[in-house]
Amino acid sequence: MKILLIFPSSETPFKLESEYPLGVLYLASILEKEGHQVLVRDYYESAFDETKDKMINLIKNYSPDIVGLSCVTMNRISCFKIAKIVKKINPHIKVIMGGVHTVTLYEQILKNFPVDAIVIGEGEETTPELINAFEKNKTLKRIKGIAFKEKGEVFFTGRRDFKKDLNEIPFPKHELLEYKIKKSKVASIITSRGCPFNCIFCSTSSYWGVRWRPRSAENVTEEIEYLTKRFPYLKKIIIQDDTFVVDNQRVIDICNRILERGIKINWECSGRIDRITEEMLIKMKEAGCKKIYYGVESGSKKMLETIEKKITREQIKKTIDITNKVGLAYGAYLMVGNPGETWETVKESNEFLQKLDNLKINSIGKLEIYPNTKIYEIAKKQGIIEDSYWITEKKVPHYTFEHSVEELTEMAYYLVAKNQLKQGVINFFMFGFKFFLAKPRKAIRYLLLKIGLIS
Repeated sequence: MKILLIFPSSETPFKLESEYPLGVLYLASILEKEGHQVLVRDYYESAFDETKDKMINLIKNYSPDIVGLSCVTMNRISCFKIAKIVKKINPHIKVIMGGVHTVTLYEQILKNFPVDAIVIGEGEETTPELINAFEKNKTLKRIKGIAFKEKGEVFFTGRRDFKKDLNEIPFPKHELLEYKIKKSKVASIITSRGCPFNCIFCSTSSYWGVRWRPRSAENVTEEIEYLTKRFPYLKKIIIQDDTFVVDNQRVIDICNRILERGIKINWECSGRIDRITEEMLIKMKEAGCKKIYYGVESGSKKMLETIEKKITREQIKKTIDITNKVGLAYGAYLMVGNPGETWETVKESNEFLQKLDNLKINSIGKLEIYPNTKIYEIAKKQGIIEDSYWITEKKVPHYTFEHSVEELTEMAYYLVAKNQLKQGVINFFMFGFKFFLAKPRKAIRYLLLKIGLIS
């Protein structure tokens, strides 16, 4: 069958061409092995209106039997629009949807949008079975891990067990998005699935499970070597794992294999603060790691406890000291606006962050509400959101039970400004100038708010 897999536009497009959707590439690899013809398109960084005509022409010219849509909360609006477009062009095309947004909201999607079936959870085994059923006009009720509508009634066949051995899954078909890889000179891999920590703002556990499932060091190294040979112009590989460093010895084994095979490539990863050792960082740096990103989230003891991060300020300080000692660059992810956040906790966070040498804040997020998270359940109980929100075209909301979006923005800017000022007055003004050039409207609005000309 002819299959078109699409990662639709985000509601807030941004240029991040160094990453691409590995999920659809895993599916593409398996579906090609099954004998299907597969085409992949990634539109996530482009506005829907910019890609709409391209997609319409693509669907008409390619004439697929199946259109698969990878649905995360940030692109759900585009997913729903594309489903309607597909059915308008040809109602006989089957529309399949999967992704983290669909895990618990499959019923509302099926009842409100022209989607033929939804794959719940990992799709490497489920999707080929589903496509085979469509091809041979067989019943869907025997396929584990899907939801579908029949005669107005929604059926859910139950979750399929998570894949135990990830080494059995073929490498993603990176070649299908080579146009992105060639432009950015960056490739992506994922070496494990699942996260056992379950922070209140994160939906990872609902999709991948709370059990951490790693690929073997040998399997990971083989993919890295394959990427460097297949794309000799590569300058960097990004490891997209939610947390790469759960098992220190596995990381060291991967690094040893990279060194033994003489693979020359720079790479970056993310890691949990409480899983870092000096021995591991030394080996990572030796094997080509140039930067590690830590989910610090906050420097406030109260906030770290509230978000159930399961790390302490002492662990943060120790890990940053080790990282500086090894000489590995690092970035920090931070956030504001969790329940109980106040200006006191923000200032407490700043005071702590000022003690961290060489701190480069990678981003400061204002807490957003996503389905399949603990904060979503809290927000529903507080009456600030309900499930029906997700069938509207409203953007992903911030958590505003205690603070307005404007105040959350001010909290975030406060932490950014303090961090930039710590690096020197010249650096601070350079940052402000670059921010103005990148986002003039936002910069002017912020200044007008500060001097009281707008409210």
